[in-house]
This record gives sequence, C-alpha cells and structure tokens, in this order.
Amino acid sequence: MAFYNALLKHLILPIGDAMASGNYLKYIKQWQVHDSRSKDELEKIQAKKLEQILTHAIANIPFYANQTSTDLADFPILTKSLLRAHTKDLVATSYDISSLDKHHSSGSTGQQSFTYMTRDHTFYLRALQTHWWNWSGYRIGDHLLQFGISQERSLLKSLKDFFFRTTYVKAFGLSESELESILKKVNTKKNLFIAGYPSVINELAKVSLSTHIKPQVAGVICFGDKLFDHHKTIIKEAFGSQISLIDTYGCAEGLLMACKGDTEFYSEMSPHVFLELVDDDGKAVSDGEMGNVLVTCLSNYAMPLIRYKLGDLAIRLPKEQYPKQLSKQYPLLQKIVGRETDVVKTTVGITLNIHSFTGVLEYYQAIKQYKIIQNDLESIIIEYIVDHNHEFDIKTLKDIEKKLQELTHQCLQMTFKEVDIILPSKSGKPQIIESNLKT
Repeated sequence: MAFYNALLKHLILPIGDAMASGNYLKYIKQWQVHDSRSKDELEKIQAKKLEQILTHAIANIPFYANQTSTDLADFPILTKSLLRAHTKDLVATSYDISSLDKHHSSGSTGQQSFTYMTRDHTFYLRALQTHWWNWSGYRIGDHLLQFGISQERSLLKSLKDFFFRTTYVKAFGLSESELESILKKVNTKKNLFIAGYPSVINELAKVSLSTHIKPQVAGVICFGDKLFDHHKTIIKEAFGSQISLIDTYGCAEGLLMACKGDTEFYSEMSPHVFLELVDDDGKAVSDGEMGNVLVTCLSNYAMPLIRYKLGDLAIRLPKEQYPKQLSKQYPLLQKIVGRETDVVKTTVGITLNIHSFTGVLEYYQAIKQYKIIQNDLESIIIEYIVDHNHEFDIKTLKDIEKKLQELTHQCLQMTFKEVDIILPSKSGKPQIIESNLKT
C-alpha cells in the first residue's frame, strides 16, 4: 500500500496535473506550510489577501461599480437571492465567463445559486479538501468509501475513482439491504476511510451494528450536513472508538471554511476565507455569542463572494478559551449551529434526507426554491417557486417526480403545489423539509 501511495503521489498525479494544467499537488504543499505557520503569520496573510480581493472587486466586478471604500464593513451583505439575481454582474470583467467552471449550490436551503471559478481554483479547492482528509490520517491512494450526490460518473471522475481507490456510491435513497451490500463490498479492504454526509454514514453504522459486518475503518470524514453527537456515538460504536473522526464545514459555492481535526473546535481556513459573525442587523457579535455567518472568499478572483450570507449560525471561540497546546494556529469556531437534518420517511423503510431531493432538483434551474412537506408516511407535498427566466412546463414536474419515485421505489404519492413564497422556519433559516409525522 505504501508503495502505491508513493507511486500515485510522485508519478501518476504529477502526470495528471501536467495533462490537466492543474496545480493540485502544489496547493496541497501550500496548505501543509500554512498548517505550520504562526498565528501572526496567518493573520498577516489573511489581511493582505482580504485587501487584495476587495480592491480587485471594486475595480473589476460590475456589482460593486459604485463601491468606493475598501473597508469590508462598507460592502453590502450578499444574500442567496442577490447572488441568483446578479450572477453575471458578480463575475469579474477581466475573465471570460464562457471559459470558467460553473458550480451550482446543493440547494440544501431550498434556494439554488450559481457560482463561477477558474479551473485552477477548482484544483485549489480539491487540494484543500484532500488536505483536510489528511488530518484524519488519510493518504492519497488509501482505500476510500465515498458517499456523494453525483450519480453519473464522467470519464474523468471514473479515472479519479480508479486511481484514488475510491468506492463511490450514491448518498441518498439507500435501503438497509443496499447499505449491507456496500459494507460487504468494502469489508475486505484494509485501512479504509469513509467520507460523506454524516446522516448517511450514521445509517451505514447502524446497519454495521445490526449485521455485525465491521470493515477495518481507519477514519471517517464528514461533510455536506451536520455531524450530531448521536452520529458520533453510533459511528464510533460501529467502527471503533479509536478511529479518527473529521468534521468539515463548507458549501457548494466553492467555500471550504472550517475543519474540526484534533480539537473539539473548528479551525477557520483563514488563508482562504474571512468569516464574520453578525446579528440580524448586520452588526458584529462578540466572541462567544451566536451570529449569522458572513463569508468572504479570498481566493476566487473570477467571482469573489464578499460578505455572503449562508443562512448558517455559528459561535466564535473567545481567545481566552483557546487550548494552550494547538498543533495549528488558525482562528477557532466554538460551534457551528444548525438544526438536526429533517428527513422524509416511507412505508418501505427508505429514509430520504435533504440531499435526496437536492440531488434531483438542483438540475432544474426553472425551480427557484422548493420545500418538502410530509404529513403522513404515504405522501409528500412539494411546494415550489418558478423562476420564469427559465423554461418551465408540466413535463418538468413529471420528470422530477419520476426521478424521485425511483429513489422511493414508487411508495410515495407526490403532490406539487406552486406558491409565490416559501416562509423560513422560526429560526429564520430556510427549511427544505417539514416533517409533521408523529414520533
């Protein structure tokens, strides 16, 4: 295994970087250096990059044409609705939009958005993600079981899966028998790492406990939704208390914001993002107080997201509470606040989480926002708002229903209801699934 890891890192990946004109390995090394930097060094790097990105935005982004101050607090808060309405105005005039990679959000809040970035920045994000995984002990080339929403694997992704020894499976609509089959498939692999949505890995762990199929898991990397304490308990009970458990915080708009490694707190990726925590009026909250997350990307010059409001709540750790011994000197978040992921249940035992729906609906730009309501086990109501800038007709709904029924084995009656507005939850955050089942 060690031989293959070295072969992949020193021969295969450099060839791949050269063929794709990428800097994947270069960026991984860059983040390794950042890990060893002092607090002062990291603060200086972040301050310089923040100044550079704000100056660039004023000079090159049409959306900020009337912006004169380079003080971050003077920039408007960028909401998902503004991002959606002004997508092209947020792309730098110094870039040809047709040459950029287009990324769509997962739509986990029910409202989709789109961002653009250079191919090089895509490599940058992949490198940072891999670097996080390295915190768990994972080395490029180790056996990996990955849960994801990309149901169709392109040739490039299939090659990546092959060389990275990745068993890639869908992250939604999995029955207990399917999870058991997955466990059997990876049961013979040594030094296995599992990466994906914690809600799905939690279900895998439950099946492992009930079937006594226990693969040799070395580490678990969580992303995509919230890792709850009861998830940790079940995952470690199933795969061993000694496994490394990494929790990450990011979003599909190309922002990898924080990672919980060897401490109980989240390390902010300060060379990549600048995080603000503000109250409902946009004023900064004190460390230790809960606030709305505003994130400014410091590395995407094609489409800088500045003071982007994700809809998340977080608490920054007061400096006096920092652990005395830290292996890395990044700023720390005490807690990322979020509700427990709602799910849709079925009469056949299949449980659908948020990503079951985003994995289908994210490909329909005519659906601006949506919400799933479940009042009984036999049916769901899908409220939706139409974006009239895109083509929409009844065939769109029939196509969505067909794909969702494939996930549920035709066991749910689905009623589509067009609405003008979808109200957020009591916390103020958009809620994609409303379950009214009696527990």
